[in-house]
Amino acid sequence: MRSIDESTTLEEKSSLGNLSILTKVDKLRELIGTRIALPQLVVVGDQSSGKSSVLEGLTHFGFPRDAELCTRYVTQITCRREKEESIHVSIIPHDEASTSDQARIKKFHHTLKAITPESLAQLFTEANEAMGIKSSTKSTSTDGSSLPAFSEHILKIEKLGPEEDHFTVIDVPGIFRKETEGVTTEADIELVMNMVKNYMKDPRTIILAIMPSNVDPATQEILKLAKRADPSMARTMAVLTKPDLAIESTMQQIAIDHVTGKRGDLLLGYYIVKNRGPDDAHKTLRQGQADEKRFFSQTPWSSLRGTERSGVEALRKRVRELLVELIKKEFPKLKADVAKELSALRSELNKMGQSRGHQHTQRAYLNKISEAFQALVRDALNAYYTGNKMFEERHDLRLITRIVEANESYSDAMLKNGHTWPFASDLTPEEKGNEKVRIPAVSLARTHVVPNPDDGTYPELEEILNDSQDSLDGIMEEVSGEGDIMNYIAGVYKDSRGQDLGTFGGALVSTMFKEQSKKWKYITLDYVNRTIWIVHHFIVEAIKETCPDKRVREELWNGHLLDELQDAYRKAVDHVMFLLEIERDGSPLTLNHYFNDTLQKAQSGRLVDALRQLGTEKLLNISDGTKPGYHSEKGIFLNDVQMNNLSFNMANSEHVQEYMHDILKSYYKVSRKRFVDVVCQQVVNHYLLQGKCSPLKIFNTEMVLDLTEEQLDMIAAEDTPVKRRREKLGRDITNFQEALKVLKGSG
Repeated sequence: MRSIDESTTLEEKSSLGNLSILTKVDKLRELIGTRIALPQLVVVGDQSSGKSSVLEGLTHFGFPRDAELCTRYVTQITCRREKEESIHVSIIPHDEASTSDQARIKKFHHTLKAITPESLAQLFTEANEAMGIKSSTKSTSTDGSSLPAFSEHILKIEKLGPEEDHFTVIDVPGIFRKETEGVTTEADIELVMNMVKNYMKDPRTIILAIMPSNVDPATQEILKLAKRADPSMARTMAVLTKPDLAIESTMQQIAIDHVTGKRGDLLLGYYIVKNRGPDDAHKTLRQGQADEKRFFSQTPWSSLRGTERSGVEALRKRVRELLVELIKKEFPKLKADVAKELSALRSELNKMGQSRGHQHTQRAYLNKISEAFQALVRDALNAYYTGNKMFEERHDLRLITRIVEANESYSDAMLKNGHTWPFASDLTPEEKGNEKVRIPAVSLARTHVVPNPDDGTYPELEEILNDSQDSLDGIMEEVSGEGDIMNYIAGVYKDSRGQDLGTFGGALVSTMFKEQSKKWKYITLDYVNRTIWIVHHFIVEAIKETCPDKRVREELWNGHLLDELQDAYRKAVDHVMFLLEIERDGSPLTLNHYFNDTLQKAQSGRLVDALRQLGTEKLLNISDGTKPGYHSEKGIFLNDVQMNNLSFNMANSEHVQEYMHDILKSYYKVSRKRFVDVVCQQVVNHYLLQGKCSPLKIFNTEMVLDLTEEQLDMIAAEDTPVKRRREKLGRDITNFQEALKVLKGSG
């Protein structure tokens, strides 16, 4: 027995090689044909141009004559040599179809052993129904909506038989320009035109342009469309049909000139075939081909004898050769394209992260976001601004820096504006030159600034924050700092004194202190409002930075974070009111020695003033022996008489009022410094920044762990478009992996 190599001729080897490469492309078309341009033969033309008859001749497949059965979608026809004759019909779902639609459509599969026009007609009717397109018996869906006239799914037909040559051709719906009432619309015209253009534009597509012979090809729109898709006209072949309708000799000669190459600019040239007409429906394909041979043997068509460009068999042989040549040429590039696309698909899927289809992946997803958020919080509180480029671009998000600026502004405002009246003229250096100041909004060098509480940026805070600035402006307008504090103290003393001898009741200190500190509330609330605004602004922007998925972010924010944040802010404001109540409404109390130091200095100051008024300068003789001279020695000098006569010469009430002033001043200074520190430490540092219930610590791992399955699903479950995209990427990756195996010869 001879080996295969010995018994197989070169021609047979070539045929086997061509069959193998054609089979591979068929597998690729099934796997990735909607995503990668594959070498293919596409038949295009107007409705009633004779496309169906050309397809019959190329595939030896007798199509049903009912127009609505075969022209509403792309049809992919593959012929393959097998021992037994059969036809397999299935549907390739459109790439953008939903998962459920794809699963339903993929179930459509029929195999026929006996091929009859009736059985095929029934099969195509069922395919139309599976694709959900309009038919003569059904125009609306179950919900009452109108069914489309065309579908973007692909009908796949595999014709197997002992006499078949391996061959694949793609038929697209015929172009039409007028709508049919109740059947097609303007949108359908555009859909079909776009479908045709999309198939023609691929550089690996051989365009088989079908045109009737009774019309001058130079005027045919299909060639104009081909010219746009194939400017060099190197992959376009024209097929002239219905030559029996070209009755005029002029039209016959035009057709003959195109076929013989005397006219036209197509590199692949023109072919001409004769279709089976309406009166030939009863004839078999073989009988039709016999009629075609007889037709082209007659004048004037007999002049085409020897050109090998007349008749469907010549056309069939040539397009198969062209297809094999194109595949061999494009195979190396095709492998590179598939590998590149597979890499891109994997990269896109990786960017989407882990699927969030169940609670474990959902919790892990949210936990990752919370950890990233807390990392930003730590960096912002520690002034570590090199850890994330967000801080470089957004100085308004440098949280602790903005807080420190607000703290300093608050302390300065309390020092200069906190009192109702300036204290008496014996002011310490820090109190001299006090001017009314308003707490300034934080100004930044960069374009991003912290929103102002008055600009309405965060309406969710309006119910929490007090309208402190308006109140502050009003109180400062009412008490502008003019007038004498001693007159105020005198009035309080006269309205409240009893039969005390040189003393006054402790309640008067409370009364005077409360009046002297009445602007504290408005200055402090304004400060707290601004710090809340700074913190809230940071949280909003940090959530955006760490959670790019808008739907997840909105669900997390509105469903879980906002209420907790508002509660945290309310606690901070409530604590401010609590501290104000303790400091201003309670009995004056301090153990700070600074109170006595300040009081003693005030008393000593009055004594020094009295001494200064009584004292004289001591004159010293500085004669140098030539002429007398005197020098005034600095200091206060009192003699015994002056010392014995030292007296303040004031009434008892005046003495008490001055003492009241000194007590008030000493206590006010201690209380102001204490209050500012406590507000900064407790309200801002504890309630807003560092405390266990700080708004900055609400979104953390512990919160994520406490979420129920229902809450997790509501927040983190992927929405339908994302799920579909993930599923589609998964399908595409699987198909491209299989395609790569086919190209490498292992599939």
